Amino acid sequence: MRIEFTSDELILTLMGLIQATHPGMLRQGPDGFSVDFRAVEDKPEQELNSDEQLLLKFRDALEAPGETNHYGFELEAAEGTRLVETLERLESLHAWPPDVLTMSRNLRTRLGAA
Repeated sequence: MRIEFTSDELILTLMGLIQATHPGMLRQGPDGFSVDFRAVEDKPEQELNSDEQLLLKFRDALEAPGETNHYGFELEAAEGTRLVETLERLESLHAWPPDVLTMSRNLRTRLGAA
């Protein structure tokens, strides 16, 4: 399935995957959070699980040159389901602002329908 993400949706999804797989990758800094991808980058490609592969795919899209606010991805049905579960879990971890919850829920609906 093809799914389009805004940059905010992609960052939210990336944070959810990190929380679900390698929470130690998140680093609190003076300007907010940063992500240390070494835990995933240092693994041989054949040892990466599907979540780790998605982490790198999303990271690569965000780091690609050019100014864009939309990112398209081809996802397997299982990947879409996993992202829905990840976003649900992320929603339950904190008290999020209403606009973030709305964005997450709308994205979960799109992922579930694709």
